[in-house]
Amino acid sequence: MANLNTNSNGFLYFLVGALLVGVIGFGVYYFTQDHSAEADLEISVGEDGIKVDGN
Repeated sequence: MANLNTNSNGFLYFLVGALLVGVIGFGVYYFTQDHSAEADLEISVGEDGIKVDGN
């Protein structure tokens, strides 16, 4: 019976490790992406008034 418990613990550790690797991998992927893409709408306020440029 102790052997079955050891296998269950091994599978549990594997599952937790796989989830941890997945979360860390997604975090690295998300935070290394370029989020500075140019906006589709640009609004400028100057002395001549308000200018709206919709790319």
